[in-house]
Amino acid sequence: MESINCDFCHCNNLSAVTSTTDLIHQTTKETFKIVRCDSCGLQFTNPRPNSSEIGQYYSSGYAFHTHQLLLKTVILDVLSWLANSKLFWFVSLVPFFGARLIPYVKPCIPDPVKMHYTKGNILDIGCGSGESAHFWGRSGSVLAYKKFSDVYGVEIDAGARERLKVNGIEGFESLSDVPDDLKFNIIRMNWSLEHVHSPSEYFDFMSKHIDSSGTVIVSVPNYDGLIYKVSKDCVEIPIHLFHFRKKDLENYAEKFGFKIVDFYTFSYPQMFAFASTIFSGFKSFAGFPKSLIEARLFQKTLNLFDASYLGNDMIIVLKKL
Repeated sequence: MESINCDFCHCNNLSAVTSTTDLIHQTTKETFKIVRCDSCGLQFTNPRPNSSEIGQYYSSGYAFHTHQLLLKTVILDVLSWLANSKLFWFVSLVPFFGARLIPYVKPCIPDPVKMHYTKGNILDIGCGSGESAHFWGRSGSVLAYKKFSDVYGVEIDAGARERLKVNGIEGFESLSDVPDDLKFNIIRMNWSLEHVHSPSEYFDFMSKHIDSSGTVIVSVPNYDGLIYKVSKDCVEIPIHLFHFRKKDLENYAEKFGFKIVDFYTFSYPQMFAFASTIFSGFKSFAGFPKSLIEARLFQKTLNLFDASYLGNDMIIVLKKL
């Protein structure tokens, strides 16, 4: 274990936020603390596993490190489409089947990579096996982007890098392995920045490797989101090392020469349903929503909070100044 000062401003005056153990992946019963920097407000796990220890806290079946069976991903895509399409009314007429679609109700968030890509290379930092991406699934994976661009990945897990190689994608173990002269039109960190030991190192890397007209896309949990306002310990401890707010990402962007061109937050019902099975603050959500229609109505309510930047996840889009 290691104790650190604030990664952003290096201040060593820290205040306790909460403490918890690994309630989600259950890899350990150790207790970990989240602290807040008294100077800039950045919140992070401290003490924390160092870089040689962190691997033992990832479950052996961590979803994005493993090979995704094509049939399974196709089925998940179909279920997601049914849950969020206008056909949900017809599906709801069969309660048994409609109930099975509740976990797949989500807001419609266009893939920012496809929105901002022009031409050139794509780098996905923390890409896993490259066969599926959090939230966008198969359509937002580097394997899908390979159809229209040269794609690269940075991934610490050896098994995941082997899957990248099988699929014809060059995967680097660390940032230092990426050639200095290799530039990218898109650099994406898709729910990976919260896992790294030094966000400053990654922002510095992105500043140096994004081309002049390129775009950086960072997606992370929003520690100002509804779930975290109810329960500060509702986090993936200890594999989430940093717990960002919009202000924190704004600070990093300014420090490393980026401007924000887009920002939004979002939530979906399954987050609350899952939290009710683990965290005491969400017991009132146990068994909710009970139907696909309830889930869709709840999503409409969540969309209102999302518009006020209270969504449980956030996406920030950056360009060089």
